[in-house]
Amino acid sequence: MIEPGVLDVLQREVRFRIDQDRKVLDEMRDEVRPLKSATRRIQPRAATAISLVGTDGGSNQLQFDPFKIQLIRVVDSSKNQYCLEVITPRTPIEELTARHISPDGLPRTPLGKMMKYLGIARLPQLSGVFDPDPEKIASSWLNVYREMMEWQFSLIWFERRTLVQTR
Repeated sequence: MIEPGVLDVLQREVRFRIDQDRKVLDEMRDEVRPLKSATRRIQPRAATAISLVGTDGGSNQLQFDPFKIQLIRVVDSSKNQYCLEVITPRTPIEELTARHISPDGLPRTPLGKMMKYLGIARLPQLSGVFDPDPEKIASSWLNVYREMMEWQFSLIWFERRTLVQTR
C-alpha cells in the first residue's frame, strides 16, 4: 500500500511526466479533430434482430491512457520502500541514467553500483533495449527497466547479507 505521505511526491511526478508528454495527447486530438464534422447521430429505430454474442465479462476493459504512465515501486515484505518512480515510454533514457549515476561517475543507487562494477556509465550500455534515440526505442524497455529496479532490491539484500556475514 502506498503511504499517504508519498502521495504528494507521486502526484508531482505524474504531473511532471504528463507535462513532459503533453505533445502526445495534443497529436491525438489533432488526429481526431477532422472526424467531428463527419459524425452523424444514430437515430432510434424499431427493428427485429437476434445477435448471438459470447464474451468473457472479466476481460472487457476500455482504458485510455495516452501517456502510458508506469509506476515503478519496489517494496520488501517489511514495507521498506526502495524505489518509487513514475515513467512513460518517452522518459529520456539519459534522465534515468542520471538517477543511478551522478555526472562525476559515482553511483547513486544499487543499480548504479552494479553499473559502476561492470564499467558501464549509461543504461544503453547495460541493455540494447535502452536506445537513446526516442524514434527507435520500443516501449518494451519499460518492462526491462522495471525488472532492473527489482534486481536493485536483490542487490540491496545481497549487500546487506554480505555485510552481516563479514562482521
